Amino acid sequence: MSGWAEASTWSGDGLRREVFFFASGGVELYGSLYASAGVTRPLGLLACGSWGVEADRTEPLLRSAAIGMAKLGGAGLVFHHPGHGDSCGDPAAVGLEELSQGAVDALAEGSRRCPDVEWILAGFVLGASIACLARQQAGAGPLLFVQPELQPGAYFKRLASSRRPLAPGSSPREMMHAGKVPGMAYGYPVPRRIAEHGGAADAAVEAALSAFTGEGAVIRHEAPDGPDLAPARFERIEVPGAWRFGAQNHPRLAAATVAWLERRSGDE
Repeated sequence: MSGWAEASTWSGDGLRREVFFFASGGVELYGSLYASAGVTRPLGLLACGSWGVEADRTEPLLRSAAIGMAKLGGAGLVFHHPGHGDSCGDPAAVGLEELSQGAVDALAEGSRRCPDVEWILAGFVLGASIACLARQQAGAGPLLFVQPELQPGAYFKRLASSRRPLAPGSSPREMMHAGKVPGMAYGYPVPRRIAEHGGAADAAVEAALSAFTGEGAVIRHEAPDGPDLAPARFERIEVPGAWRFGAQNHPRLAAATVAWLERRSGDE
């Protein structure tokens, strides 16, 4: 155990890194914490990621935000949803309750490891819906949405119905990644409960947003890619270009996110 503990922590260049597992809903979830070696600003960022292949492709964006927060003197925490990445669990069986509870438990773990830190809940793409519900449960600080999807039912309906052309005789693996297998989207299962009760999922997020009275901000590409459902009082920051599903590099969104965090931490 001591060997694992030593291998799971690292420090250097003024930063501290920890990787760990924490319990949520009867399974172990993976967490990755970046923090200033001596926290000088009592501000943390909990990064809630998206789903499936989009979660994989946007993880560098989440890490850049978490590291940016740590370099500003605070802390940043990235975690994997149930059934994703290094976390345990069945991705097909989870609902919004398990996803939001995972964020709540990640927030509790971050607070345990970095006491006296005010946490910003940041939601990236579908993670915006998860952050919103987790904020309602945990009562944390501000909300930050990056390219948000705030209608999870509509999101999964669109994801499940997306199709890419395939060559004749394509393999089962190629069919799966192209969205040709029922219940699958780009190699990941679509959560059954969310897909079957999409209207209720959308209504739950809408209600949580309506009840939220704190500080909020939205960072997104300037090209319209869906309705803007965040409260009108949220700060809006637009970056050039259009959002593209499955893209692996998001330098403009990353830069705008770190710039917002820098400005926000300067207000502390």
